[in-house]
Amino acid sequence: MIRTVICDDHPVITQGLTSYLFEHEQIEVIGAAASAQTLRELLPVAETDVLLLDIQLPDGSGIELCGEVKRNYPHIQILGLSNLDDRNVILRMLNEGASGYVLKSAPMEEIVKAILNIYDGGVYLGEHAQKSFASSKPDVSEEIPPVTRREKEVLRYLAQGLSSTEIAEKMFVSPLTVDTHRRNLLQKFNVNKTVNLLQKAKDVGLIDG
Repeated sequence: MIRTVICDDHPVITQGLTSYLFEHEQIEVIGAAASAQTLRELLPVAETDVLLLDIQLPDGSGIELCGEVKRNYPHIQILGLSNLDDRNVILRMLNEGASGYVLKSAPMEEIVKAILNIYDGGVYLGEHAQKSFASSKPDVSEEIPPVTRREKEVLRYLAQGLSSTEIAEKMFVSPLTVDTHRRNLLQKFNVNKTVNLLQKAKDVGLIDG
């Protein structure tokens, strides 16, 4: 059985999914959470294989929560659920470790297909998400280069206006290490100034605008 948890603050969505998945011979819904905090309390006691995660929760961003879950429970496969088919939102979710993305309006059969696919190690984009990518002209400024967890930390602190020394203190590393991360980020985003780096990071949703 694929042990599945649903995290969504809309009871209709949670109840509808739970009821439908109850009939599936390979999938078992073992828990549900209506907020990020509830999910944090549930995961340590629920042996979860797949997490269906809403990207808009009442107490936080599902996108950021996705990254948090993957860091703490790397074995859990995450399927993003949303009403948004925005290319950048999808990219952000995948960049945080999600293995799939499906609109809430998708047929239940497609959600089942997505669960089975990501459980087997695949990546699944729903029909509308695929159309969003197809209708968007490739643009380098929209693409997210591979960024490590530590580099993301550096980006966030740079956006707060902290110096290399201040960032080093917060990250418990040397200022030299911070400068190395900064240089790597400048190279990855193909810019030569920190201000341009931060703008590009905002454009692709890695940091708040």
